[in-house]
Amino acid sequence: MNKKERFLTAVRREIPDMVPVAPLIHDRFSYSVLRRTGWRAVFQVHQIIGSIYFRGPTGKGWFVNWPEGFSIKTFTKREGSRTIIEHWIRTPAGSLKQVDVIGFNPQDPITSRTIEHFVKTEGDYEVYKAYVEAWINKAEPDFTELKAAVETIGNEGVAQDSISSAFSELVSVRGVKETYMDLYIRPKVVEDVLKILWEKKEKEVEAFLESPSEVLYYDVWGAFELSPEQFKRFVLPELKMAIGLVKRIDGKYIGFYMVGRGLRRQLPMVAEVKPHFMEPFELQSGVSIREAKRLYGDKICIMGNFDPVVLAFGSLEDVENEAIRCLEEGMEGGGYVLVTGDEVPANAKLENLKSMIKAVEKYGKY
Repeated sequence: MNKKERFLTAVRREIPDMVPVAPLIHDRFSYSVLRRTGWRAVFQVHQIIGSIYFRGPTGKGWFVNWPEGFSIKTFTKREGSRTIIEHWIRTPAGSLKQVDVIGFNPQDPITSRTIEHFVKTEGDYEVYKAYVEAWINKAEPDFTELKAAVETIGNEGVAQDSISSAFSELVSVRGVKETYMDLYIRPKVVEDVLKILWEKKEKEVEAFLESPSEVLYYDVWGAFELSPEQFKRFVLPELKMAIGLVKRIDGKYIGFYMVGRGLRRQLPMVAEVKPHFMEPFELQSGVSIREAKRLYGDKICIMGNFDPVVLAFGSLEDVENEAIRCLEEGMEGGGYVLVTGDEVPANAKLENLKSMIKAVEKYGKY
């Protein structure tokens, strides 16, 4: 099998020739290795270590012909080693500003942090809703880069399309703490915004179905502290919608990225609506690969949960032992992909990543 066939076989919960290995390599690690970012750089790093490209920075773009009174602008300035980026959304209903900082950590120079979010007051939600509604009406997908990635990566991996869930998008414009406070202070306001965002996500999923990519990676980051009741109200309807759309088309697959202490409470609900895969089962979630495979392996492909810290600070022997642990917990019966429990850190050792691949080639054959 080639790498792509191996990966998709596991996603279908079938048995490939060996366990697919797809560590989450993104811009931070590609920059530390090559001093470049973007999917081409990430793919090159995968080629260097022999792993499968998946979850890199690939996805469709969008053309938006904004109506009169709407504009999206970005302003950048340097302050010493830091880059300050201001994002402005202007609508007839008002304006919103978000501020990001890059370069605050010399050891991880491309990491960014939002120091000012778009939504700061309850009134800002109305402005944001106006922006989202205009986007829904005017946005058209652009598959140029995604098509190039699919063609370039070929059978060496999966150039996935990527979507952030509505709740994740809300957290990104409001902030984690502020969003959770609003769930208690103004839940109806939050729900109204989410319903409009669900329409946006429906459009994004439908665009994926028209794209050349086979796999949709759906990021549900931010929902980690939701109670089962909150998750059922504010997140689950969207996930059901997305799964329903994707499963209408043969050869298209969808899976969710979910982390945090709430995973154990939320996972049974998600497993019942049967995405094709779930990941990454980070160690902090408290759900082991063994437990996930036992409880949900008959419904979904399980991906996880190699400890990425070992790649930075462990020895070659530590890496091999961690790979063996993951294989012992997940590989039996197929339907398992060995991925890192979170992003490969910028200070990971290239030789450790190569060692992870060699361990799976040695111990992960069916």
